[in-house]
Amino acid sequence: MKKVLKFIGIAVGILLLIGLTSYFFWFHNTEEHILKLQASEVYSPEKGNSYLITNANIIDVEAGIVLKNKNLIIQDGVFKLIFEGQVTDSLKTKYEIVDAKNRYLMPGMIDMHTHLNSGGLLPPDESTRPMALEQFARYGVSTIFTLGGHGFNEETTTELKEKQRKHKIVAPMILATGSILTAPGGYPIPFVSGMTGLSEDEIDLDEQGIFTITDETDLDAIFSKKKKLGLNGVKVMVESGLGGASEEPRLSNKLTGKIVQKASQYNLPVFAHVTRIADLQDAVNAGVDVIVHTVEDELLTGAEPFLEKMIRDSIFYTPTLSVAYIFQYVGSAEILEDPFMMQYSSERTNRSLENWPVRQMMVSSYGIDLDLHKENNIKNFTAMYKAGVNVLMGSDARNPSIIPGYSAHKELQFMSEAGMSNAEVLRSATIAPARFLKLENKIGSINEGKIANFLMLDKNPLDDVKNSRTIYKVMLEGYWIE
Repeated sequence: MKKVLKFIGIAVGILLLIGLTSYFFWFHNTEEHILKLQASEVYSPEKGNSYLITNANIIDVEAGIVLKNKNLIIQDGVFKLIFEGQVTDSLKTKYEIVDAKNRYLMPGMIDMHTHLNSGGLLPPDESTRPMALEQFARYGVSTIFTLGGHGFNEETTTELKEKQRKHKIVAPMILATGSILTAPGGYPIPFVSGMTGLSEDEIDLDEQGIFTITDETDLDAIFSKKKKLGLNGVKVMVESGLGGASEEPRLSNKLTGKIVQKASQYNLPVFAHVTRIADLQDAVNAGVDVIVHTVEDELLTGAEPFLEKMIRDSIFYTPTLSVAYIFQYVGSAEILEDPFMMQYSSERTNRSLENWPVRQMMVSSYGIDLDLHKENNIKNFTAMYKAGVNVLMGSDARNPSIIPGYSAHKELQFMSEAGMSNAEVLRSATIAPARFLKLENKIGSINEGKIANFLMLDKNPLDDVKNSRTIYKVMLEGYWIE
């Protein structure tokens, strides 16, 4: 027995040594996040943002049909006129003409659950933020909702929003909750501790974008600051432990309800992070606006009463099915074989994902049944959308193997494979979130008067949502992203 234990000890020691060596050789690799686009060039006044696009097939996401052979006048970044038939000589001389050659125009996507990190096996830092934002834009994600900074605070978030608004960075429109609200010692504090190597007492929570909330917390001070900074919502951790992981402190039902009530006074929607069925029920009963993630710990059997409550109370749901596949993609790194991912991803991110020893250590460290985790995610998503719960596409980009921008296209695929029709999937990524955000007069579909955000595709995504990846060009606010 002693020999066996000694052998096990030596094996563990070797694995740790390999892991540490891998950390220094791969996490600290020589590659850098290099921006491929310069804002001064993309948004150059010389290029302008007024065009005449001819011979285009428009994806009508509301009706789920194709409007064939349309011409579109884009002026000052807005769809000014959409028409069919002959293009007059006067229009030809006034606008720069782009012949779509019967390609398909799909509205720019709205990713309702993002963070600004690389998606590789890298801790977050300042260099990943502009890289992530550029990738969202290049993959045709024209609007993102960041649910917590995960490594930076509300002031940094506000600075990024302002830079995007002034076209100082190539980025989609940024909406954000700013710092997240959790219980003392609650998720994600233990996660941040493990990621940074600091004890929970050593972590600067404000710098990390985390507020710990108790019954004595002045919620008015928190929410008035969010409004002053121009933030767009509140994220609460109604999370007693990821999936089947160990128990962690969690906001009480009473306090969660108080947060929801107070946030409504400031017109701030509340996004509730849950992965367990009991937490889901508590969040729904508290009246949150959006359920973030899918239940992982067990199947939703006999859940009809609170699913009906979600529908009745207009509680939306962002499934983040990419999380269901996270262990598969981290373990295999198969996304590195996808040319569409490699087309726009960062070399530093790619190199980190090549690290086999650390990938295996990450997968094994979770201590849960990985197949059951994936199965529960997918089956519970199917149960919720079939029940009629309103679905908003969100990828949870920034987690390992969940690459900014690229993961939005994967999310479309996962929802389609789980049973949603292609038209429903496209609506969940366009007009449905636009309506939730009360921005349907500006974004979410291709209509006159709306911002000119779209993907020009070689193939029709209504036939197969994976056709969203056949990108020929992307337009963002009337500017070509190329």
